[in-house]
Formats: sequence, C-alpha cells, structure tokens
Amino acid sequence: MKNRHLITYLLLFAFSYLGKAEYIISEHNADHYNEKILYNFYEDQVIERLRGMNSIVGTEITDDVLDQVKRFILNDRNSSKTILSRGELYFPLIERILFDNDLPFQLRGLAALESALNPKISSYAGAAGLWQFMPETAKNYGLKLNKNIDERLDPVSSTKAAASYLKKLYDMFGDWTLALAAYNCGEFKVKNLLEEHNTNDYNVIKKYLPRQTQLFIPTFLGVSYMLEFYGEHNLIPEDEILSQNALAFVKLDRPFSIQKLFKETSINREIFQLYNPSLKQNEVNHTENGYYISLPDSLMVEFVEHYLQIHEDKVVLTNEVESVYGKLISEIISFSRPYEPKPEEIKKTIQDKIEYNSIAYADISRVPVTHVEDCKNYQYHILRSGESLLDITNLYSDVNLDDLMDWNYISENDDIQVGKVLVIKN
Repeated sequence: MKNRHLITYLLLFAFSYLGKAEYIISEHNADHYNEKILYNFYEDQVIERLRGMNSIVGTEITDDVLDQVKRFILNDRNSSKTILSRGELYFPLIERILFDNDLPFQLRGLAALESALNPKISSYAGAAGLWQFMPETAKNYGLKLNKNIDERLDPVSSTKAAASYLKKLYDMFGDWTLALAAYNCGEFKVKNLLEEHNTNDYNVIKKYLPRQTQLFIPTFLGVSYMLEFYGEHNLIPEDEILSQNALAFVKLDRPFSIQKLFKETSINREIFQLYNPSLKQNEVNHTENGYYISLPDSLMVEFVEHYLQIHEDKVVLTNEVESVYGKLISEIISFSRPYEPKPEEIKKTIQDKIEYNSIAYADISRVPVTHVEDCKNYQYHILRSGESLLDITNLYSDVNLDDLMDWNYISENDDIQVGKVLVIKN
C-alpha cells in the first residue's frame, strides 16, 4: 500500500513539473538529427528575455506578443529556419544600408516579417519584394517598374527605398511603434487617428486600427525575439543553395546580354535568376540611374571581368586619375571588400581591383564603412545582446578595453545599450 501511494505521489509530482513548461514535439530536419526532439518553452524565461531586449517598439508583454513568439520559436520552426538561412545572405546588406541611413539595425526584423527575406515574393494585394512595396509607394521612392525590371525585387534598390520611407515615417511620427503601424496600414490612417483623438500615443489609437495592424507590432516583437534568441531554442538555419556564400552587389548603368553572360562565363541561368529576380528580360538595357546585379562573392569577379570586356573599348577617359573600372562601375557592395572605390585607389588588374584592401568580417554584427579610405582606418561593431566590451576586444586583434572606451567616449559608469554602434580603429 505504501509503495502504491509513493508511486502515485511521484506521478503527480512529475505531471505538475511538466505543467510548468509549454512544449511541442517537432520533427527536426532529418539531415541534422533524424530524430524527434522535445522543445521546452518557459514563459517566465521568455518574458525576462523580452524585457531585456533593446526593442525599438517597447516590450509590453501581452498575450498577442507571447503568441507570436511561440509562432516563430515553436509552431512554425521551419519558416524561422528559412529566415535565419536567408538572413546570412541579406542581413549584412540590410544592416549596412540601415546604418548608412542612421536607422536602428532592429528594423531588419521588418524585412523578415514582411517577406521572410524572400526577394521574389509577392502578395495577393500586389505588394512585392523584401519590403513588400505596393507599386505606387515603390514609384514614389524611386523604384523602377516596367516590362524590363521590377526594382521592388532588387535587394539593394528596395532596401534603400525602404530606408528612405522608414526615415520619413519616423520623422513624421517621432515613434517607431507608430511608424511601423503606418508602414502596415498607411501613414494617413495613423495620422488621422492621432489627430482625431488628439494624441501621440499608439496605445490610445490601437483599438481603432485594423486587426492586422494591431497584430503587426506583436509580430515584429516575435520575429525580433527569434532573431536574437534562436540559439536558445536550438533553431538551426536551413541549408539553402549557396547559403554559405556572401552576396556581393554591383551597380551598373550600361546594357549587357544575359544570354551572352551564360555562354561566355561559368555563371549559369539558375544562379543568376535566383539572385536577380528583378530582371525580366534577356537583355539588360541602359538606365539613367543604374541598376544592381547580385551574385555570390565567388562569382562577382568573373561577372565584372565579363562586363568590363564588353564595354571598356567604348569608354572615354578625361583625366589621368580615371580608369575604365571607375567609369563603368559606380558601386560595389561586398562583405569581404570595401565598396564605392575611387579611381585613383584602384590597381591595374581586374582581380586586384575587386580585391583591393580586402577585409574579412567574421559575422554580420560587424558593419563595414562606406568608403575605401575609411576602411583603412576603422570599422564598426554593433553591440548585441549578451556582449560586453571585453567580449568585443577579444574579437579584434590589437584592441584593448581602454582604447575601445576612448575611441567611443565611454566611461566606466556608462550604461551601454544593445544596438550601440562602436568604432573599432585598425
């Protein structure tokens, strides 16, 4: 009898312990583990992490917020793994453009939320690209949409347009929660509600917004949590084609034949179309403001060489510091090399031109600066959750704590926030 009572007590204890955690059994990718894994989800731990996040939209913990965290961490793990994988390709670009426009890097979560970082995706309503621009808004921010090109699908052009639009919304409302709500349902809807209720507080107008917009901020918090804490929940990025290759982007303004590119180089149609969905025709025509080509870093040298061979005999140089390269290519964005090179700083051979002043960035938290001459002197590091200044000194050679604090005007009593951009001098 005593043994029976003991067994009953132990069973009750076990069930009460399991009741403290919410969990889900998920079929993990067979290529990784080939077994079922139990994922624990402790609400008190998640809430503590949410409150510690340096969120641009605040961290009010509601049922909607927790539901969205569960969505990205537990219920839709495959989608989260896809976002993480694509993030390896597109977050370096997105973070750099946000930084260049004095915008918080946390806005990268907006692209993840809008498109799952799929530049080819379109909605039933007509929105398209990483940032899900509607045609009219896209044209208002300088994106070209015609039979030859849809720049909403171009990662560089669309992200630059999104940065301009987000800056405008923040300048209009002075608050990122209101700005993101306006991004979702329209600036005039939000502006009219604020005027109608004589307030600048999102919470006052929240109940009058469309339900989709009311959920937009919690969803943004959910995806932001996933991007910051995916490792705590054993989320492993999916392996996608060339996901381990950094992307490079080049801005051109002259025509070339895509068909000829496939015939004369090792770049094949599948790879080119995968990373350049904005181009609709086999011929890329001359455009006044230029256009971008995206390719894995390993193929960009070959592409640039092909492009220069097509056009170098048609270029007229007007002074001694100019070069064919400088005349034909106005911008290169690369994450193993600087971009926007100046003609006088470019070496003679194509290979040297592309690899000039090569700098390796170990992870996406290191944001390269814009100009070549700056790259010689310093680079940037965005402080992430859980990092200390001492951790950062260990990431860079010949950097000590005193120097790091001096370069960034930090004193011992300063409270350094996640997301702060730190200067690292070479």
